[in-house]
Amino acid sequence: MESRDRPSSSRRPSKRVRITATLPHIPDEIILEILCLLPVKSLMRFKCVSKSWREMISDPDFEKKQLAVAARDSGEVYNSRLIMHYPSMKLKSCPLSCLFYEPVGHSVNHEYPGSELGVMNEIIGSYNGLVCFCIRDTENDIIFVWNPSTREFRRLPPISFMQCFHLVAYGFGYDSIANDYKVTSRDTCEWFNQFRGVGDSENYYWSVVGLDLASESYRMVPLPECADPNVKPMIMALGGRFCTIFDNDEAVDVWVMEQYGVKKSWNKLATVPYFPDPMTVDCTKPVFFLRDGAILMEFYGLLVLYNIDRDESTIPTIYGTRHCHEVEVYLETIVSPNAYYRLQAGHQNGGIGRQGIS
Repeated sequence: MESRDRPSSSRRPSKRVRITATLPHIPDEIILEILCLLPVKSLMRFKCVSKSWREMISDPDFEKKQLAVAARDSGEVYNSRLIMHYPSMKLKSCPLSCLFYEPVGHSVNHEYPGSELGVMNEIIGSYNGLVCFCIRDTENDIIFVWNPSTREFRRLPPISFMQCFHLVAYGFGYDSIANDYKVTSRDTCEWFNQFRGVGDSENYYWSVVGLDLASESYRMVPLPECADPNVKPMIMALGGRFCTIFDNDEAVDVWVMEQYGVKKSWNKLATVPYFPDPMTVDCTKPVFFLRDGAILMEFYGLLVLYNIDRDESTIPTIYGTRHCHEVEVYLETIVSPNAYYRLQAGHQNGGIGRQGIS
């Protein structure tokens, strides 16, 4: 019987074909434009993509570009956070957008540098995403400049209580001429004696004095025509503009100076009724002004959202929060406090002490 060859039961292994996909080349300029629009948290993760991306995101020029984009939209709420300081020494933060556009907000605990050294005395201020605060231990005031978004910080040399026997007023700002962030300190007793009043012993009036961080010189700042010279003005920064508020019995008038130093540029933003009851204006602070006509106020630790068009006040709900000691708004940026190497401490009785960080 004739036999036939049967096909083998085992098949020859098929050849694997490797297909290599070539990604289109994207110019670095386009990548930079995209990256600077992303949240800081994403940028910190993207540093791990490659060495070139890490170098790109860490480059000082990219830091400036990302800051410029964030500052350009500083009137919006999506790239800003609210940081809240509580008497229990805790810090909490929440997105600013949840207070304006969401029915309920959620806060998170914020670990901050130096918490093991003593009690946080005050949040001095915030600028370009850097938050400056003071910790007080048994002997010293210790100043930190901190970026909560990247968790980088810089600790300044301590200021001893021997120097701080009187109450000290601290300030924090940016010198655009020297590209330098500066912390200032001033003995409030000396400040009071030099600038409180003009006239004889029975006729004093209050004046506002501004400090030029570039020249480190003082100048008088005019107040609105409605200002009562016999009443201490409450002054602060609001959205990068000089702001003052005046007590109006049952409400507060919020004024901003559109062009710094020009008296005619004063503009009244809103008259905000006290909430819930009339109280001293010293306990009142405008926190954030939204371009579409809403303003966030703090009344003695209570956050109140006032809609100017509807003349309506509401208390935003933020889970995990209650009455706070003080609040501050900061931009989410990648500005590094450690990029400024001339950070030094300084305090002078009867004069201005400054701590520069570039």
